[in-house]
Amino acid sequence: MRRLALSPKLLRFLRSGGPVLLIALLAGCMIPPEPETKEAEAVFLNYNITFAMGVLVFLAVEGFIVYAIFRYRRRDDTLPHQLHGNNLAEILWTAIPTVIVLALFVVNMITLNTVNAVSDKPGVTVEVDGFQWQWGFHYIDGDDNPDNDVSLIGTPGNLPVLRLPVGEPVHLTLLSKDVIHSFYVPSFLVKRDVVPFPEGHDVNHLEFTITNPGTYSGHCAEFCGTGHANMLFSVEAMTRPDFDAWLASAKTKESAKPAPSLEPGAAVIKISAEKLAFSTKTLEVPANKPFVIEFENKDAGIAHNIAILDGNNALFTGDIVTGPKTVQYQVPALKPGQYKFLCDVHPTVMVGDVVAK
Repeated sequence: MRRLALSPKLLRFLRSGGPVLLIALLAGCMIPPEPETKEAEAVFLNYNITFAMGVLVFLAVEGFIVYAIFRYRRRDDTLPHQLHGNNLAEILWTAIPTVIVLALFVVNMITLNTVNAVSDKPGVTVEVDGFQWQWGFHYIDGDDNPDNDVSLIGTPGNLPVLRLPVGEPVHLTLLSKDVIHSFYVPSFLVKRDVVPFPEGHDVNHLEFTITNPGTYSGHCAEFCGTGHANMLFSVEAMTRPDFDAWLASAKTKESAKPAPSLEPGAAVIKISAEKLAFSTKTLEVPANKPFVIEFENKDAGIAHNIAILDGNNALFTGDIVTGPKTVQYQVPALKPGQYKFLCDVHPTVMVGDVVAK
């Protein structure tokens, strides 16, 4: 059988054009997304300047190499003319890199000053809590009344949405209770580590101004454990009137939550959570009768709740509370059998069995 062979022209193209094509594809992958904040615009410009300088240096160096290959390729065994120094050449190859480095230094300092700039009156202040393995957003109202604040805590089945206004500074205070996380929104072109600093130590902050309404995806950019891939969130940027309407609605919903009405004689099951663990792995509850779970969250600054599942179906989901706090859940009657209970915020490490009989 005759073997298929590539033509010499095609072989030459693959040898010469293949690497160029690969470089072009890689360069396309390295182009950052369109900037959606004022700070991102500075980073985007910095990147393009650095990339352009890199391309010029690459073309110049590779151009001289290709020129030398063809201009001084060996034709015989005669020793080429030997040069023992060229002052002009040595000055040029010293001065040009020095100028490039100094230019990049100036551009980077300008970008850092823009990214790290803090306004006197940020429009919105939000505490961002990163924890294994989810996010919590706590909107600071500014009137010293915590009841007017709005808190959103994500769960694996309900990713949190950070709603923010456009056109005004947003100040984030980044907090962590366990390990190092990293707050990163690719469209903002800036990430900032969320570090569990010791008490009394100043935490990290991040400020930016979103330029365009829209929804932007975000995630943790620091490997923080087995659930790292689940640390997702989104940013919904909107006009100030829309943001004010949403915030007012969220405050109304928070204040309108009624206290659970306990049935006379209902069984009260007590359970607590501390150090990311429930006080018991098994709950025995009465079958066919509503009951009450008295849940004490002892983990200061960490959010927990209790949910009861039958397989993958949620039979009951308690409100998420940040400790230290004690709440009572009114749970509807369960049929005789065995179920699972867990914390929606930490479903992989905080789990147990419910036995209804």
